[in-house]
Amino acid sequence: MSSKWDLAVIGAGIVGLSSTYHIMEKNPGLKVVVIDKGSTYAQGNTGKSAAGFRDLFSSDINYKLSSSTIGFYRHLQNDLGINLGMHTNGYLYLIDDDTAGSSLFDPVLKRSKSRFLSTEGLSPLDSLNFKPDPDQASLMGLKNIDQGFLGENCGIIEPDLITKFYYEELLKMGVKFMFGTTVNQIELSPVQPLDYPGEPFIWQDVHVKSLKTDKGEIEAEKYLVAADVWTTYLLEKTGIDSHVRPKKRQVFQISGPPIEKLVKSSLIKGENIMPFTILPSHEIYLRPVPGSNSIWAGVADNYNRDFSFNEDPQPEPEFYQNDIFPVLEAYIKDFKSAKLTGSWAGYYSYNTIDLSPYVFGDLNLIISTGTSGSGILKGDAIGRVVAARYNNAEEAELYGGEKLRTASMGIRKRVMDREEFIL
Repeated sequence: MSSKWDLAVIGAGIVGLSSTYHIMEKNPGLKVVVIDKGSTYAQGNTGKSAAGFRDLFSSDINYKLSSSTIGFYRHLQNDLGINLGMHTNGYLYLIDDDTAGSSLFDPVLKRSKSRFLSTEGLSPLDSLNFKPDPDQASLMGLKNIDQGFLGENCGIIEPDLITKFYYEELLKMGVKFMFGTTVNQIELSPVQPLDYPGEPFIWQDVHVKSLKTDKGEIEAEKYLVAADVWTTYLLEKTGIDSHVRPKKRQVFQISGPPIEKLVKSSLIKGENIMPFTILPSHEIYLRPVPGSNSIWAGVADNYNRDFSFNEDPQPEPEFYQNDIFPVLEAYIKDFKSAKLTGSWAGYYSYNTIDLSPYVFGDLNLIISTGTSGSGILKGDAIGRVVAARYNNAEEAELYGGEKLRTASMGIRKRVMDREEFIL
């Protein structure tokens, strides 16, 4: 294997794979290596994702990133016959009348194929309690289900299948992979070394000379860091700020008769599974798993959830039992007969300023991070922006022809509205 590369990529998740794919499309023949500590691709937070997709965003750039990515995935599955496990079963926000009357939905309605549903329109979801028990509602601050807001260009996808597509295409393009390889340090050195102790000095121009790994040193002309929450720790010694922080997130798989009935409650013509559903209280989501007639349940629990990081995060049974179970029991009929059949934990890489992804350059590095749980649903478009940055192009062309200024996702000339469509 070569000791010197045109490009070395850290991270074989959705962003690393998509970015490498689009760089290679624009630059065939590059000598590229992708490095990942996992035993294969998508073993980090990509593989732990709840894997929904939606184009319901208030930010114009987030809408462009998501809608073009959805279009590309649909092209792969519907036009090219590549199975991605993609179901356009919708995204359903269950809401009370007060929330429905807010201005929160206005920018989304203008852009996305979406609509409000009355309780009559929600009648297929008859295994839900639209009005939780008053005592439970008072104790836990639970809202009634008075309406629904349904995104119709939304649904679920399988992370292993979409990443498999990029991985197999990259192999055909001649990209090399180094799995089971840990990057320990990003090594800076002078562009013109003097071989003098203590350099680089502040008056010397520096660049990334190499990656120090547990399998040896890797040198390249350029480097891409697409390592999700690990980005912060990789960049720490270089003095380059990743601008993201980690938050632990957990997913719990739930099965049983009441869940089977709920999973088969379709609201989208042509689909026989329930939408990806967000309950009206505390932002708990329910993601259908049609293959096992189960659901994955999770929540973005921000308060009392610190920014600490652990290499091997574990799900917390007490979090499910004390925080999630009581809410599900209040909203799902006969929920006590359901069983917890699996659980896992990972991290969101949060851009805490505007909750949107970063793609920026520093020295001979490109950094792509801050996907905050939306890496899969924006992954293809982010990869195209990274490729434009690699080629020093002012604009990236997304799938479908939409143009996006490369600098708008960067740091110095960033143009990104803070995402407000968060329920």
